[in-house]
Amino acid sequence: MSENTSLTKDASFRYANALFNLALETNSFFKYEKDLDVILKILDEDTNFNLFIRSPIYPRGIQLSTIKAIFSKLKLNENVKNTVLVMTSKRRLFALKEMILQYKDLCRQKRNELIVEVASVSELTQADIDKIKKSISSNIDGNIIIKSKCDPSILGGLIVKVGSKLIDTSIRSKLVKLKNNLKEVG
Repeated sequence: MSENTSLTKDASFRYANALFNLALETNSFFKYEKDLDVILKILDEDTNFNLFIRSPIYPRGIQLSTIKAIFSKLKLNENVKNTVLVMTSKRRLFALKEMILQYKDLCRQKRNELIVEVASVSELTQADIDKIKKSISSNIDGNIIIKSKCDPSILGGLIVKVGSKLIDTSIRSKLVKLKNNLKEVG
C-alpha cells in the first residue's frame, strides 16, 4: 500500500511541478489553478469518474477518449488539458487528484499562503478565527488561511495543525495522557 502512495505522490509531484513551471512562464498559475479546481470538483462530486480514473482495467484508449470528450465540454487552458492527457497516455491518471492538490500547494507557496487546520468541539466564531490568525501570524510571515472543522470527540480545547506541526490542547488528549500516567503508577 505504501508503494502505491509513494508512486502516486512521485508521479503527481512531477506533473504538478511541470505544469506549475509552464504557468510561471506564461504568468498563468492562477488561471491554471481555476481550471484544475473545475476538474477537482468533478472528481469530488462524481464517484463513477473517480473510480474510472483509478481503475487499471480500462484501456488507455478508452481513458484518453473519455477524458478528451469531457474536456471538449469544459473550457480549460490547453496546457492543463495537455498535462492531463499526457498523464492519461502514460497511465498516470490515478494520480490526477493528488497532482491537482500538489499544484494548489505550489500556488499557495508562490502566494506565500499557509493553511492552518483547526479542530474544535463547536464551530469557531469569526472572532475566534481572527484571534488564531493573529496569534499564528505573529510567529509566521505570510497569509494565513484557517480551515476549521467541528469535532465533538475532542471534548474541549483545540487541535491546530500548521504545516507538519500539530498543537493538541484538547481535553481528549489530556485525558489520554492522564490515563497513561495512571497506568505507569499503578
